[in-house]
Amino acid sequence: MLISGQDSLEVNIILKYMFKYVLYFFNKSVCIGAFTMMGLMIYALVVKEKKLIDVYDFFLDPACILCLFGCVAFFASLVGWWGPLRENVGVLTAYVWMMTIFFFVQIAFVIIIFVAVYSPEAQKALHMYPDVALNKAIIKYTEDDDLRDFVNNFQETFECCGASDNDEGYKDWTKNEYYNCSVSELQKKSNTISCSVPYSCCLRSESRVVDSACGLNMQIVNATVRAQTIYTQGCFKRIADIMRSNGLYVGITLLFVLTWMAQKLRDQIKAQRQKWNQRLR
Repeated sequence: MLISGQDSLEVNIILKYMFKYVLYFFNKSVCIGAFTMMGLMIYALVVKEKKLIDVYDFFLDPACILCLFGCVAFFASLVGWWGPLRENVGVLTAYVWMMTIFFFVQIAFVIIIFVAVYSPEAQKALHMYPDVALNKAIIKYTEDDDLRDFVNNFQETFECCGASDNDEGYKDWTKNEYYNCSVSELQKKSNTISCSVPYSCCLRSESRVVDSACGLNMQIVNATVRAQTIYTQGCFKRIADIMRSNGLYVGITLLFVLTWMAQKLRDQIKAQRQKWNQRLR
């Protein structure tokens, strides 16, 4: 059945207002949520009197990361909220460019991850040392409650222990002064966690609950007992193994998704430019 010119015009008007209000309400919700999250994270940082000594203190603190994410999301969604509301071509153009930049930043992030996993030589050439950040987190593990929760969740999620790119990542915990074994016997009596690892390193199963003391003395017990009690593989090694084992599927899926998104983005930009040109005539 053919659609008449009048019907086509009505459909275009309906689609225009549908896209307008979907974009408006979506960005308005994100803007309010991002502003609220940003305020809460700033309050949390002020309450705990967070001190930033180096860049690792910032990127290893969940509150700092969420505050940064909230700030970026707030300003991006504010532009996406204001543009449809006023039907302002300039603001909408800025919003399109912001989304395009975010898109390519995500691509760059994925490429960096693949380089870090598949090419140690490239890591050194680009001065990329992802395990350094994890080692910093281990050293400061007992100094910050938020950082401690972050490390525990990270180790539990990836089923690993420590930061190294080897199968003896648990040894990284000797870098923390409280988990270190090289202390005097008198200090060992007062420090019950020396030569141990956090409970988040312990093996998990559906049939049992993890004992918070399961990591005690795991640095000095025999290898068999240790392998039956905790994850010994370093987290960077674990992540690299996961990516290598699924690299082909990830690569194919990523290529398909990026190609599809690029085509959609191109088509949307062309269509939007045509509409703007028609309005300006």
